[in-house]
Amino acid sequence: MAETLRASDRGLETIEQAMWRKGWTKTRTPLWWEEAYTTQATIRRFWRRIPIQPESFIGICQAVGIEDWQAIVDLDVLPKSPLSPRQDWGEAPDISSFYGRATELDCLERLIVSQRCKLVAVLGIGGIGKTSLAVRLVDQIQDKFDCLIWKSLLGTPPLPQLLESLIQFLSDGRETLESKDIQVGISQLMGHLQQQRCLLVFDEVEAILGSREGKSRRRTIGQYLKGYEGYGNLFKRMGSDRHQSCLLLTCREKLGEIAAYEGETLPVRSVQLQGLDAESAQKLFVVKGFSGRESGLDKLIELYGGNPLAIRTIATMIREVFNGDIINFLSQNTLVLGDRLRTLLKQHVNRLSNLEKELAYWLAIEGEPISFARLYEDLLLPYTRSQVLEALVSLERRSLLDKTTEESEVLFTLQPLVKKYTIEEFVARSLDEIDEVLETEDIQYFKVLKIHALAKNSDRVLVRFMKNLRTMFCCEDSEIAEELRDIWISLNNKDAKAIGYATENIEQILTKLDSKFIEDK
Repeated sequence: MAETLRASDRGLETIEQAMWRKGWTKTRTPLWWEEAYTTQATIRRFWRRIPIQPESFIGICQAVGIEDWQAIVDLDVLPKSPLSPRQDWGEAPDISSFYGRATELDCLERLIVSQRCKLVAVLGIGGIGKTSLAVRLVDQIQDKFDCLIWKSLLGTPPLPQLLESLIQFLSDGRETLESKDIQVGISQLMGHLQQQRCLLVFDEVEAILGSREGKSRRRTIGQYLKGYEGYGNLFKRMGSDRHQSCLLLTCREKLGEIAAYEGETLPVRSVQLQGLDAESAQKLFVVKGFSGRESGLDKLIELYGGNPLAIRTIATMIREVFNGDIINFLSQNTLVLGDRLRTLLKQHVNRLSNLEKELAYWLAIEGEPISFARLYEDLLLPYTRSQVLEALVSLERRSLLDKTTEESEVLFTLQPLVKKYTIEEFVARSLDEIDEVLETEDIQYFKVLKIHALAKNSDRVLVRFMKNLRTMFCCEDSEIAEELRDIWISLNNKDAKAIGYATENIEQILTKLDSKFIEDK
Protein backbone atom coordinates (compact mmCIF):
# COMPACT_ATOMS: atom_id res chain seq x y z
CA MET A 1 0.00 0.00 0.00
CA ALA A 2 1.17 3.52 -0.76
CA GLU A 3 2.49 5.65 2.10
CA THR A 4 -0.33 8.13 1.47
CA LEU A 5 -3.61 8.09 -0.44
CA ARG A 6 -5.84 10.70 -1.99
CA ALA A 7 -9.30 10.51 -3.56
CA SER A 8 -10.03 10.83 -7.27
CA ASP A 9 -12.64 13.31 -8.51
CA ARG A 10 -15.04 10.43 -9.19
CA GLY A 11 -14.23 8.99 -5.78
CA LEU A 12 -15.17 12.26 -4.08
CA GLU A 13 -18.51 12.21 -5.90
CA THR A 14 -19.16 8.71 -4.56
CA ILE A 15 -18.21 9.75 -1.04
CA GLU A 16 -20.41 12.85 -1.26
CA GLN A 17 -23.45 10.80 -2.28
CA ALA A 18 -22.87 8.42 0.64
CA MET A 19 -22.39 11.38 2.95
CA TRP A 20 -25.73 12.95 1.98
CA ARG A 21 -27.52 9.66 2.51
CA LYS A 22 -26.34 9.73 6.12
CA GLY A 23 -27.35 13.38 6.49
CA TRP A 24 -23.76 14.47 7.14
CA THR A 25 -21.83 17.53 5.96
CA LYS A 26 -18.36 17.63 4.45
CA THR A 27 -16.41 19.04 7.38
CA ARG A 28 -18.87 19.87 10.15
CA THR A 29 -20.06 16.45 11.34
CA PRO A 30 -18.03 15.40 14.41
CA LEU A 31 -19.49 11.88 14.24
CA TRP A 32 -17.73 11.37 10.90
CA TRP A 33 -14.18 11.91 12.13
CA GLU A 34 -14.98 10.16 15.40
CA GLU A 35 -16.14 6.98 13.61
CA ALA A 36 -13.18 7.24 11.22
CA TYR A 37 -10.77 7.61 14.18
CA THR A 38 -9.30 10.73 12.64
CA THR A 39 -9.62 14.52 12.93
CA GLN A 40 -11.57 17.33 11.34
CA ALA A 41 -8.34 18.64 9.80
CA THR A 42 -7.77 15.29 8.09
CA ILE A 43 -11.34 15.34 6.75
CA ARG A 44 -10.58 18.77 5.28
CA ARG A 45 -7.44 17.45 3.60
CA PHE A 46 -9.39 14.49 2.22
CA TRP A 47 -11.89 16.82 0.50
CA ARG A 48 -9.08 18.99 -0.86
CA ARG A 49 -7.51 15.85 -2.38
CA ILE A 50 -4.40 16.20 -0.26
CA PRO A 51 -2.68 12.84 0.39
CA ILE A 52 -3.39 11.44 3.87
CA GLN A 53 -2.40 8.34 5.82
CA PRO A 54 -3.99 5.10 4.48
CA GLU A 55 -5.66 4.22 7.78
CA SER A 56 -7.35 7.63 7.88
CA PHE A 57 -8.39 7.35 4.21
CA ILE A 58 -9.93 3.91 4.77
CA GLY A 59 -11.65 5.02 7.97
CA ILE A 60 -13.24 8.02 6.24
CA CYS A 61 -14.63 5.77 3.49
CA GLN A 62 -15.91 3.09 5.85
CA ALA A 63 -17.57 5.64 8.15
CA VAL A 64 -20.00 6.56 5.34
CA GLY A 65 -20.61 2.91 4.48
CA ILE A 66 -18.13 2.40 1.62
CA GLU A 67 -16.11 -0.77 2.16
CA ASP A 68 -14.55 -0.76 -1.32
CA TRP A 69 -12.21 2.11 -0.50
CA GLN A 70 -9.89 1.13 -3.37
CA ALA A 71 -12.55 2.43 -5.78
CA ILE A 72 -12.19 5.88 -4.22
CA VAL A 73 -8.40 6.13 -4.56
CA ASP A 74 -6.78 8.31 -7.23
CA LEU A 75 -4.55 5.90 -9.14
CA ASP A 76 -2.59 8.67 -10.84
CA VAL A 77 0.77 9.82 -9.52
CA LEU A 78 0.33 11.49 -6.16
CA PRO A 79 1.51 15.11 -5.78
CA LYS A 80 4.94 15.54 -4.26
CA SER A 81 3.86 18.11 -1.72
CA PRO A 82 1.31 17.25 0.98
CA LEU A 83 0.27 20.89 1.19
CA SER A 84 -2.61 22.46 -0.67
CA PRO A 85 -1.31 25.05 -3.15
CA ARG A 86 -4.14 27.46 -2.40
CA GLN A 87 -4.79 27.00 1.30
CA ASP A 88 -2.52 27.36 4.29
CA TRP A 89 -4.31 26.73 7.58
CA GLY A 90 -1.09 27.39 9.49
CA GLU A 91 -1.64 26.98 13.24
CA ALA A 92 -5.43 27.06 13.08
CA PRO A 93 -6.73 24.66 15.75
CA ASP A 94 -9.07 21.78 15.07
CA ILE A 95 -12.43 22.51 16.70
CA SER A 96 -13.93 19.22 17.87
CA SER A 97 -17.07 20.77 19.35
CA PHE A 98 -18.74 24.04 18.44
CA TYR A 99 -22.13 25.21 19.67
CA GLY A 100 -24.26 28.26 19.01
CA ARG A 101 -22.99 31.50 17.47
CA ALA A 102 -25.41 31.23 14.52
CA THR A 103 -26.13 34.97 14.66
CA GLU A 104 -22.45 35.89 14.76
CA LEU A 105 -21.63 33.48 11.92
CA ASP A 106 -24.41 34.91 9.75
CA CYS A 107 -23.26 38.46 10.51
CA LEU A 108 -19.61 37.76 9.69
CA GLU A 109 -20.45 35.85 6.52
CA ARG A 110 -22.63 38.75 5.39
CA LEU A 111 -19.86 41.28 6.08
CA ILE A 112 -17.11 39.28 4.36
CA VAL A 113 -18.93 37.55 1.50
CA SER A 114 -21.95 39.71 0.67
CA GLN A 115 -20.72 43.18 1.62
CA ARG A 116 -17.11 42.35 0.71
CA CYS A 117 -15.61 44.15 3.69
CA LYS A 118 -11.83 44.46 3.52
CA LEU A 119 -10.95 44.44 7.22
CA VAL A 120 -13.06 42.68 9.87
CA ALA A 121 -12.20 42.19 13.54
CA VAL A 122 -13.70 39.67 15.96
CA LEU A 123 -13.26 41.13 19.45
CA GLY A 124 -13.80 39.76 22.93
CA ILE A 125 -12.33 38.91 26.29
CA GLY A 126 -9.98 35.96 26.63
CA GLY A 127 -11.69 32.57 26.56
CA ILE A 128 -14.86 33.87 24.89
CA GLY A 129 -14.28 31.80 21.73
CA LYS A 130 -12.90 34.19 19.10
CA THR A 131 -10.54 31.68 17.51
CA SER A 132 -13.13 28.89 17.48
CA LEU A 133 -15.63 31.19 15.80
CA ALA A 134 -13.05 32.23 13.21
CA VAL A 135 -12.22 28.59 12.37
CA ARG A 136 -15.88 27.71 11.96
CA LEU A 137 -16.51 30.82 9.84
CA VAL A 138 -13.54 30.19 7.53
CA ASP A 139 -14.60 26.57 7.20
CA GLN A 140 -17.97 27.82 5.90
CA ILE A 141 -16.78 30.51 3.49
CA GLN A 142 -13.43 29.20 2.23
CA ASP A 143 -14.89 28.23 -1.15
CA LYS A 144 -15.76 31.89 -1.80
CA PHE A 145 -12.06 32.77 -2.08
CA ASP A 146 -9.22 31.91 -4.43
CA CYS A 147 -6.90 31.29 -1.50
CA LEU A 148 -6.85 31.15 2.28
CA ILE A 149 -3.98 31.90 4.66
CA TRP A 150 -4.22 31.57 8.45
CA LYS A 151 -1.51 33.15 10.60
CA SER A 152 -1.24 33.11 14.38
CA LEU A 153 0.49 36.18 15.82
CA LEU A 154 0.98 34.50 19.20
CA GLY A 155 4.69 34.08 18.48
CA THR A 156 4.93 37.81 17.61
CA PRO A 157 6.39 37.36 14.09
CA PRO A 158 8.14 40.52 12.84
CA LEU A 159 6.18 42.10 10.00
CA PRO A 160 8.91 41.58 7.34
CA GLN A 161 8.92 37.86 8.16
CA LEU A 162 5.13 37.70 7.86
CA LEU A 163 5.10 39.66 4.59
CA GLU A 164 7.77 37.33 3.16
CA SER A 165 5.66 34.29 4.02
CA LEU A 166 2.47 35.76 2.55
CA ILE A 167 4.13 36.92 -0.67
CA GLN A 168 5.84 33.57 -1.25
CA PHE A 169 2.57 31.73 -0.82
CA LEU A 170 0.52 34.08 -3.00
CA SER A 171 3.14 33.99 -5.77
CA ASP A 172 3.48 30.19 -5.61
CA GLY A 173 7.09 30.62 -4.52
CA ARG A 174 8.09 32.83 -7.45
CA GLU A 175 8.57 36.02 -5.40
CA THR A 176 10.29 37.08 -2.22
CA LEU A 177 10.12 40.34 -0.30
CA GLU A 178 11.63 42.92 -2.64
CA SER A 179 12.60 45.56 -0.08
CA LYS A 180 13.34 45.99 3.62
CA ASP A 181 11.13 49.07 3.49
CA ILE A 182 7.85 48.11 5.20
CA GLN A 183 5.67 50.28 2.96
CA VAL A 184 7.22 48.77 -0.17
CA GLY A 185 6.62 45.28 1.24
CA ILE A 186 3.00 46.09 2.04
CA SER A 187 2.53 47.47 -1.48
CA GLN A 188 3.96 44.25 -2.92
CA LEU A 189 1.45 42.25 -0.87
CA MET A 190 -1.42 44.53 -1.88
CA GLY A 191 -0.60 43.84 -5.52
CA HIS A 192 -1.36 40.16 -5.00
CA LEU A 193 -4.52 40.94 -3.03
CA GLN A 194 -5.73 43.04 -5.96
CA GLN A 195 -5.17 40.26 -8.49
CA GLN A 196 -6.85 37.44 -6.53
CA ARG A 197 -9.55 37.23 -3.90
CA CYS A 198 -7.81 36.05 -0.75
CA LEU A 199 -8.96 35.53 2.81
CA LEU A 200 -6.22 36.30 5.32
CA VAL A 201 -6.76 35.46 8.99
CA PHE A 202 -4.54 36.91 11.72
CA ASP A 203 -5.35 35.19 15.01
CA GLU A 204 -4.45 36.48 18.51
CA VAL A 205 -3.44 39.95 17.34
CA GLU A 206 -3.19 41.11 20.97
CA ALA A 207 0.20 39.37 21.10
CA ILE A 208 1.79 42.26 19.16
CA LEU A 209 0.22 44.90 21.41
CA GLY A 210 2.24 46.36 24.25
CA SER A 211 1.56 46.28 27.97
CA ARG A 212 1.94 49.30 30.21
CA GLU A 213 5.51 50.45 30.64
CA GLY A 214 7.43 52.76 32.92
CA LYS A 215 6.38 54.50 36.11
CA SER A 216 3.65 56.50 34.40
CA ARG A 217 2.10 53.34 32.97
CA ARG A 218 0.55 55.45 30.24
CA ARG A 219 -0.54 53.42 27.29
CA THR A 220 -3.20 54.11 24.73
CA ILE A 221 -5.54 51.41 23.53
CA GLY A 222 -4.19 49.35 20.64
CA GLN A 223 -0.57 50.47 21.04
CA TYR A 224 1.91 48.14 19.36
CA LEU A 225 5.05 46.58 20.77
CA LYS A 226 8.22 48.44 19.90
CA GLY A 227 9.26 47.43 16.40
CA TYR A 228 5.78 46.20 15.47
CA GLU A 229 4.25 49.55 14.53
CA GLY A 230 4.33 48.51 10.87
CA TYR A 231 1.39 46.20 11.52
CA GLY A 232 -0.70 49.33 12.02
CA ASN A 233 0.24 50.49 8.53
CA LEU A 234 -0.71 47.09 7.11
CA PHE A 235 -4.12 47.13 8.82
CA LYS A 236 -4.76 50.70 7.68
CA ARG A 237 -3.98 49.88 4.07
CA MET A 238 -6.04 46.68 4.17
CA GLY A 239 -9.01 48.83 5.08
CA SER A 240 -8.37 51.75 2.74
CA ASP A 241 -6.56 50.46 -0.39
CA ARG A 242 -8.41 49.14 -3.43
CA HIS A 243 -8.32 45.31 -3.50
CA GLN A 244 -10.69 42.33 -3.59
CA SER A 245 -9.47 40.45 -0.51
CA CYS A 246 -10.33 40.43 3.20
CA LEU A 247 -8.28 40.38 6.39
CA LEU A 248 -10.04 38.82 9.38
CA LEU A 249 -8.54 39.59 12.81
CA THR A 250 -9.20 38.12 16.24
CA CYS A 251 -8.15 40.34 19.13
CA ARG A 252 -8.98 41.10 22.75
CA GLU A 253 -9.07 44.83 22.16
CA LYS A 254 -10.14 47.10 19.34
CA LEU A 255 -7.22 48.41 17.31
CA GLY A 256 -6.97 52.12 16.58
CA GLU A 257 -7.13 51.40 12.85
CA ILE A 258 -10.45 49.60 13.34
CA ALA A 259 -11.92 52.34 15.51
CA ALA A 260 -10.84 55.07 13.09
CA TYR A 261 -12.11 53.54 9.86
CA GLU A 262 -15.10 51.34 10.76
CA GLY A 263 -18.69 52.29 10.00
CA GLU A 264 -22.05 50.79 9.07
CA THR A 265 -21.51 51.49 5.37
CA LEU A 266 -17.71 51.24 5.35
CA PRO A 267 -15.48 48.26 4.44
CA VAL A 268 -13.98 48.09 7.95
CA ARG A 269 -16.13 46.46 10.63
CA SER A 270 -15.89 44.77 14.02
CA VAL A 271 -18.01 42.23 15.86
CA GLN A 272 -17.94 42.19 19.67
CA LEU A 273 -18.29 38.64 20.96
CA GLN A 274 -20.37 38.10 24.09
CA GLY A 275 -20.94 34.92 26.09
CA LEU A 276 -22.81 31.90 24.76
CA ASP A 277 -26.58 31.75 25.09
CA ALA A 278 -27.91 29.37 27.75
CA GLU A 279 -28.88 26.62 25.30
CA SER A 280 -25.43 26.53 23.68
CA ALA A 281 -23.64 26.73 27.02
CA GLN A 282 -25.69 23.79 28.30
CA LYS A 283 -24.28 21.67 25.46
CA LEU A 284 -20.77 22.32 26.80
CA PHE A 285 -21.88 20.80 30.09
CA VAL A 286 -23.38 17.82 28.25
CA VAL A 287 -19.99 17.19 26.60
CA LYS A 288 -18.52 17.09 30.12
CA GLY A 289 -20.97 14.38 31.19
CA PHE A 290 -23.88 16.42 32.55
CA SER A 291 -27.45 15.87 31.38
CA GLY A 292 -28.02 19.57 30.68
CA ARG A 293 -31.11 19.56 32.91
CA GLU A 294 -29.45 19.89 36.33
CA SER A 295 -30.88 22.32 38.88
CA GLY A 296 -28.93 25.55 39.02
CA LEU A 297 -27.36 25.13 35.58
CA ASP A 298 -28.89 28.30 34.11
CA LYS A 299 -27.77 30.30 37.15
CA LEU A 300 -24.25 28.89 36.85
CA ILE A 301 -24.06 29.81 33.16
CA GLU A 302 -25.23 33.34 33.95
CA LEU A 303 -22.71 33.59 36.79
CA TYR A 304 -19.88 32.85 34.35
CA GLY A 305 -21.24 35.11 31.64
CA GLY A 306 -21.47 32.28 29.12
CA ASN A 307 -17.67 32.27 28.74
CA PRO A 308 -16.83 28.93 27.03
CA LEU A 309 -13.39 28.55 28.62
CA ALA A 310 -14.78 29.31 32.08
CA ILE A 311 -17.68 26.90 31.54
CA ARG A 312 -15.38 24.04 30.49
CA THR A 313 -13.14 24.72 33.49
CA ILE A 314 -15.94 24.88 36.05
CA ALA A 315 -17.79 21.88 34.57
CA THR A 316 -14.70 19.71 35.07
CA MET A 317 -14.18 20.98 38.62
CA ILE A 318 -17.82 20.43 39.64
CA ARG A 319 -17.70 16.84 38.40
CA GLU A 320 -14.40 16.11 40.14
CA VAL A 321 -14.92 17.97 43.43
CA PHE A 322 -18.71 18.10 43.89
CA ASN A 323 -19.63 14.87 42.05
CA GLY A 324 -21.55 16.91 39.50
CA ASP A 325 -23.72 18.65 42.13
CA ILE A 326 -24.16 22.18 40.75
CA ILE A 327 -26.37 23.35 43.64
CA ASN A 328 -23.68 22.31 46.12
CA PHE A 329 -21.09 24.32 44.20
CA LEU A 330 -23.34 27.39 43.99
CA SER A 331 -23.87 27.25 47.76
CA GLN A 332 -20.16 28.02 48.18
CA ASN A 333 -20.86 31.56 46.88
CA THR A 334 -17.65 31.81 44.91
CA LEU A 335 -16.39 32.07 41.37
CA VAL A 336 -13.57 29.72 40.38
CA LEU A 337 -11.38 31.04 37.57
CA GLY A 338 -8.81 28.32 36.97
CA ASP A 339 -5.16 28.89 36.06
CA ARG A 340 -5.61 29.42 32.31
CA LEU A 341 -8.46 31.92 32.64
CA ARG A 342 -6.69 33.74 35.47
CA THR A 343 -3.62 34.10 33.25
CA LEU A 344 -5.74 35.55 30.44
CA LEU A 345 -7.42 38.02 32.80
CA LYS A 346 -4.06 39.03 34.26
CA GLN A 347 -2.85 39.83 30.75
CA HIS A 348 -5.93 42.00 30.22
CA VAL A 349 -5.50 43.91 33.48
CA ASN A 350 -1.74 44.34 33.05
CA ARG A 351 -2.41 46.38 29.91
CA LEU A 352 -4.40 49.03 31.80
CA SER A 353 -3.21 52.56 32.50
CA ASN A 354 -3.32 53.92 36.06
CA LEU A 355 -6.68 55.61 35.50
CA GLU A 356 -8.18 52.58 33.74
CA LYS A 357 -7.14 50.34 36.64
CA GLU A 358 -8.48 52.84 39.18
CA LEU A 359 -11.85 52.82 37.40
CA ALA A 360 -11.81 49.01 37.22
CA TYR A 361 -11.20 48.81 40.98
CA TRP A 362 -14.06 51.20 41.69
CA LEU A 363 -16.45 49.33 39.40
CA ALA A 364 -15.52 46.11 41.21
CA ILE A 365 -15.99 47.72 44.64
CA GLU A 366 -19.37 49.19 43.72
CA GLY A 367 -20.51 45.79 42.52
CA GLU A 368 -23.71 46.93 40.80
CA PRO A 369 -23.87 48.95 37.56
CA ILE A 370 -23.37 52.65 38.31
CA SER A 371 -23.69 55.91 36.41
CA PHE A 372 -20.82 57.99 35.12
CA ALA A 373 -21.66 60.72 37.65
CA ARG A 374 -21.46 58.28 40.55
CA LEU A 375 -18.20 56.80 39.31
CA TYR A 376 -16.69 60.25 38.90
CA GLU A 377 -17.68 61.15 42.47
CA ASP A 378 -15.80 58.10 43.79
CA LEU A 379 -12.50 59.32 42.37
CA LEU A 380 -10.14 61.29 44.61
CA LEU A 381 -7.41 62.18 42.14
CA PRO A 382 -8.09 65.31 40.05
CA TYR A 383 -9.01 63.75 36.71
CA THR A 384 -11.10 65.72 34.24
CA ARG A 385 -14.41 64.32 33.04
CA SER A 386 -13.00 63.93 29.55
CA GLN A 387 -10.08 61.85 30.89
CA VAL A 388 -12.48 59.55 32.73
CA LEU A 389 -14.73 59.21 29.67
CA GLU A 390 -11.74 58.32 27.50
CA ALA A 391 -10.66 55.71 30.04
CA LEU A 392 -14.16 54.17 30.05
CA VAL A 393 -14.09 53.98 26.25
CA SER A 394 -10.71 52.27 26.51
CA LEU A 395 -12.06 49.70 29.01
CA GLU A 396 -14.92 48.97 26.63
CA ARG A 397 -12.56 48.54 23.67
CA ARG A 398 -10.51 46.16 25.78
CA SER A 399 -13.65 43.98 26.16
CA LEU A 400 -13.74 44.47 29.95
CA LEU A 401 -16.79 46.70 30.38
CA ASP A 402 -20.51 45.96 30.35
CA LYS A 403 -23.10 48.71 29.81
CA THR A 404 -26.80 48.76 30.63
CA THR A 405 -29.45 51.45 30.31
CA GLU A 406 -31.88 52.24 33.11
CA GLU A 407 -34.42 55.04 32.77
CA SER A 408 -32.45 56.53 29.86
CA GLU A 409 -29.24 56.58 31.93
CA VAL A 410 -26.21 54.53 30.89
CA LEU A 411 -24.76 52.42 33.70
CA PHE A 412 -21.32 50.81 33.78
CA THR A 413 -19.98 47.65 35.37
CA LEU A 414 -17.32 45.01 34.75
CA GLN A 415 -17.94 41.66 33.14
CA PRO A 416 -18.47 39.01 35.88
CA LEU A 417 -15.15 37.21 35.46
CA VAL A 418 -13.25 40.48 35.13
CA LYS A 419 -14.90 41.70 38.33
CA LYS A 420 -13.87 38.53 40.15
CA TYR A 421 -10.23 38.84 39.07
CA THR A 422 -10.14 42.60 39.74
CA ILE A 423 -11.38 42.10 43.30
CA GLU A 424 -8.72 39.44 43.86
CA GLU A 425 -5.99 41.78 42.67
CA PHE A 426 -7.34 44.76 44.62
CA VAL A 427 -7.48 42.75 47.85
CA ALA A 428 -3.96 41.38 47.30
CA ARG A 429 -2.51 44.84 46.69
CA SER A 430 -4.34 46.24 49.72
CA LEU A 431 -2.93 43.50 51.96
CA ASP A 432 0.56 44.15 50.63
CA GLU A 433 0.18 47.81 51.58
CA ILE A 434 -1.00 46.96 55.10
CA ASP A 435 1.99 44.65 55.51
CA GLU A 436 4.41 47.30 54.21
CA VAL A 437 3.04 50.03 56.48
CA LEU A 438 3.22 47.77 59.54
CA GLU A 439 6.80 46.80 58.71
CA THR A 440 8.06 50.33 57.99
CA GLU A 441 5.66 52.31 60.21
CA ASP A 442 5.31 54.66 57.24
CA ILE A 443 1.78 55.43 56.02
CA GLN A 444 3.18 56.77 52.74
CA TYR A 445 3.04 53.19 51.48
CA PHE A 446 -0.74 53.47 51.28
CA LYS A 447 -1.49 53.82 47.57
CA VAL A 448 -4.51 51.72 46.60
CA LEU A 449 -6.11 52.06 50.06
CA LYS A 450 -5.68 55.80 49.85
CA ILE A 451 -7.71 56.29 46.67
CA HIS A 452 -10.23 53.43 47.03
CA ALA A 453 -12.73 52.42 49.70
CA LEU A 454 -12.84 48.82 50.88
CA ALA A 455 -16.62 49.07 51.13
CA LYS A 456 -19.12 51.31 49.39
CA ASN A 457 -22.70 50.12 48.90
CA SER A 458 -21.71 46.56 49.71
CA ASP A 459 -19.15 45.07 52.07
CA ARG A 460 -18.46 42.15 49.70
CA VAL A 461 -14.89 43.31 49.03
CA LEU A 462 -14.31 44.09 52.71
CA VAL A 463 -15.46 40.59 53.70
CA ARG A 464 -13.02 39.07 51.20
CA PHE A 465 -10.27 41.37 52.50
CA MET A 466 -10.91 40.39 56.13
CA LYS A 467 -10.75 36.69 55.29
CA ASN A 468 -7.37 37.12 53.60
CA LEU A 469 -6.13 39.46 56.34
CA ARG A 470 -6.77 36.84 59.01
CA THR A 471 -5.03 34.23 56.87
CA MET A 472 -2.01 36.51 56.43
CA PHE A 473 -1.62 37.24 60.17
CA CYS A 474 -2.49 33.77 61.52
CA CYS A 475 -3.34 35.17 64.96
CA GLU A 476 -6.28 36.37 67.05
CA ASP A 477 -8.35 39.32 65.86
CA SER A 478 -7.39 41.26 68.98
CA GLU A 479 -3.69 40.96 68.12
CA ILE A 480 -4.26 42.20 64.56
CA ALA A 481 -6.37 45.09 65.87
CA GLU A 482 -3.65 46.08 68.31
CA GLU A 483 -1.14 46.46 65.46
CA LEU A 484 -3.57 48.39 63.27
CA ARG A 485 -4.55 50.87 65.99
CA ASP A 486 -1.16 52.56 65.73
CA ILE A 487 -1.72 53.05 61.99
CA TRP A 488 -5.16 54.49 62.69
CA ILE A 489 -3.70 56.96 65.21
CA SER A 490 -1.04 58.06 62.70
CA LEU A 491 -3.68 58.60 60.01
CA ASN A 492 -5.83 60.70 62.33
CA ASN A 493 -2.93 63.10 62.76
CA LYS A 494 -2.74 63.74 59.01
CA ASP A 495 -4.69 66.09 56.77
CA ALA A 496 -7.82 64.37 55.43
CA LYS A 497 -7.03 65.29 51.82
CA ALA A 498 -3.57 63.78 52.08
CA ILE A 499 -4.77 60.38 53.29
CA GLY A 500 -7.98 59.99 51.26
CA TYR A 501 -9.90 56.82 52.07
CA ALA A 502 -7.10 55.32 54.18
CA THR A 503 -8.53 56.33 57.59
CA GLU A 504 -12.02 55.14 56.66
CA ASN A 505 -10.60 51.82 55.46
CA ILE A 506 -8.59 51.18 58.64
CA GLU A 507 -11.63 52.08 60.76
CA GLN A 508 -13.76 49.56 58.87
CA ILE A 509 -11.11 46.88 59.34
CA LEU A 510 -10.83 47.61 63.07
CA THR A 511 -14.62 47.52 63.43
CA LYS A 512 -14.64 44.02 61.93
CA LEU A 513 -11.81 42.93 64.25
CA ASP A 514 -13.08 44.55 67.45
CA SER A 515 -16.79 45.18 67.96
CA LYS A 516 -15.96 47.70 70.72
CA PHE A 517 -13.77 49.83 68.47
CA ILE A 518 -16.58 52.28 67.63
CA GLU A 519 -17.33 52.77 71.33
CA ASP A 520 -13.68 53.22 72.28
CA LYS A 521 -12.46 55.50 69.50
